[in-house]
Amino acid sequence: GDVILGGNGVYAKNAFWSLVFAEILTNIHSFIIIATNHAGDDLYRFNCHCAPRSCTFFLRQVISSVNYPLGTDLCDFMHGWLNYQIEHHLWPDLSMLSYQKAAPIMQEICKKHGVPYIKHNVFWRLKKLTDIMVNNASMRKFPTAFEYAPDIVEDQR
Repeated sequence: GDVILGGNGVYAKNAFWSLVFAEILTNIHSFIIIATNHAGDDLYRFNCHCAPRSCTFFLRQVISSVNYPLGTDLCDFMHGWLNYQIEHHLWPDLSMLSYQKAAPIMQEICKKHGVPYIKHNVFWRLKKLTDIMVNNASMRKFPTAFEYAPDIVEDQR
């Protein structure tokens, strides 16, 4: 048994706890990267569904998502390319490297049409998410009067 477990099981215990802590850290990292660019008092939530790939759909993807600062390949890798959340929501089928090319074009389109294109660092977004979670803030409700009726669909649940 000592040969299999090595050191009276110390190696197995160390391997087990290493896996547990790695899993915890991975989950924290994933939560911080994914949840934080979907919540904040500067993002909208909606009361109704819209048709996929409609004008309303594309607008909603921009005003309900946030990008983290864009940068080098290493920065993008560390964020799992989720620092391009807006582009990911607009075009989920694009390759990760295509998001790098699409982001400046999307920023210009938003600027031209007065659509907010929000970009903050992950720690600011974590604060905004925490404010939502502890009820110090809430997400914006998109005014139903601004909805484009032809794009709105019934809830399909």
